[in-house]
Amino acid sequence: MKTLQKLREEFLKFERTMEELYFLKLIAEDLRSFRKMITLKKYD
Repeated sequence: MKTLQKLREEFLKFERTMEELYFLKLIAEDLRSFRKMITLKKYD
């Protein structure tokens, strides 16, 4: 019984980590497109 609870906790931790990674990926993509916009403005 205890191992099942431990497994569940580990899975929740893993799930949280995946959500954080997804969030960081979105931020990285936003920054990338923002950087592109800045370089385009420079040559306007």
